[in-house]
Amino acid sequence: MKLGKKLPAKYFILSQILILITGLAFLAGLYYVLNIQHQPPSSLFARGPVTTIPKSLKLDLEQPESDILNFTPSIVISGKTNSGNTILISTDTDDEAIKAKPDGSFAAKWTLEEGVNKFTVVSFDSTGDSKSEQRTVYYSKEKI
Repeated sequence: MKLGKKLPAKYFILSQILILITGLAFLAGLYYVLNIQHQPPSSLFARGPVTTIPKSLKLDLEQPESDILNFTPSIVISGKTNSGNTILISTDTDDEAIKAKPDGSFAAKWTLEEGVNKFTVVSFDSTGDSKSEQRTVYYSKEKI
């Protein structure tokens, strides 16, 4: 067709309908890809969280007691857990990993900083399950 020549109304309406159908087909495909094809599983957390506290994993922290005032610069962190578990002792400034003995006992000597010392002790078993306890120890160089 030459430029400047008028397009019959029939062809104009058909071209507009074709453009509309093409646009709707594109939007339908986009909707399918975004909402139907990549839909997350609806029952992801239907039975609770992915990890649960294991019933057989134990952690009994014997020392130190929580909220105690200590006048010596170091303490012993000890307790019992399952045999062969890895124990992670963490503070705000330091971390230490130790292995539990065959009877499940563990102990570590820890140097205190003056003021508040917050400890988190975590026991990990061979499957990666964990159980944790926290303690707070206050250290003062001067006896009150």
